[in-house]
Amino acid sequence: MKKRLISLIITVMLLVTMAASAMAAAPTVKKVEYEGGKKVEVEFKGRVSYKNPDIIVKDSKGSELSARILKKDNDDISFSVSGLKAGGKYTFTLTGVRAGSSGSFGSVKGSFTIPAKVAIRKVIYDSRDHELDIDFNGKVKYKNVRVSVKDASGKAYTAKITEKGDDDLEVRVTGLKKGKTYKVTVSGVALKGGSFITVSKSFTVK
Repeated sequence: MKKRLISLIITVMLLVTMAASAMAAAPTVKKVEYEGGKKVEVEFKGRVSYKNPDIIVKDSKGSELSARILKKDNDDISFSVSGLKAGGKYTFTLTGVRAGSSGSFGSVKGSFTIPAKVAIRKVIYDSRDHELDIDFNGKVKYKNVRVSVKDASGKAYTAKITEKGDDDLEVRVTGLKKGKTYKVTVSGVALKGGSFITVSKSFTVK
């Protein structure tokens, strides 16, 4: 009876250990970001490893889209998807991945949304260089782009574009004061594949 009991306990312990190992092998998604065009990047919490990874992407109706992995690192992976539409919602399943360097390989799921139109995601002002960094919500294109900066009273400040990036603008603006709030407006900008519009966002100089 004792031998059977000991054997049963050992078996249960092994099963618990195996289950814990399997759970530990499942990676956790930290962030999913649409980077514009066809590209999506998935960032993990902690390091991961791969074995014959594959990606499956579906739209809100369950139809599968053509997708392929572009680049994989020990804490993130990027893939491209054909047929993405503005405002669309998508889910993905990544197989052949695990947390860390031990345990079984499994799959992880996530979702992402394509912005319907361009928007300013973040504005940062560097008081030392008098540079305003305007980040957009995806890859953008420009057409006669112009930038204006005004304070709460409507006073305009001279703004000169110094660099046009794929997803951001760098603008030189002088006269802005720490602790004050301003409004930046960008015209002639659009997400790739979208229409040109004017977008605005308020920011406070820190």
